[in-house]
Amino acid sequence: MGVYEENIVPVKISRLAEYVSSRRHITLDEALVYIYSNPLYKELYDEGAKWWYLSSEALYDEFERERKRVVFEVSKPAFEFFTYMLEKYAISKGISGLQAYAIFKEYDADEFLIDHYDLLHTQGTGYVLDELDRFMHRRKRK
Repeated sequence: MGVYEENIVPVKISRLAEYVSSRRHITLDEALVYIYSNPLYKELYDEGAKWWYLSSEALYDEFERERKRVVFEVSKPAFEFFTYMLEKYAISKGISGLQAYAIFKEYDADEFLIDHYDLLHTQGTGYVLDELDRFMHRRKRK
């Protein structure tokens, strides 16, 4: 990550959140969830991509394109499994669904569940929760 990205992206995110909030008629907190849950967020810090050059309006359009692209790649059964496991994880840890979602995004556990849906959905809930814990523990060490 370059110095420019490190210093400019936080300001861009703030402005983008304000834009998203007004455009989608949602709170600033919801706008931040929208931004942080989008795969394009990680690319904002990519030195070569220079996404931070874009205006808030242009960034929003790119975020929307990415959001729509990702939605079509996840099958309905895989998404239902993901949300089921997200809720079960939240209950097992005594946290909110939003907190669980943030943890899943931080460790790419959402991708883990969806990518391994074919195998994991045939297992019991306890087994999958244990696998999630192991997966995130390994990610935490890296």
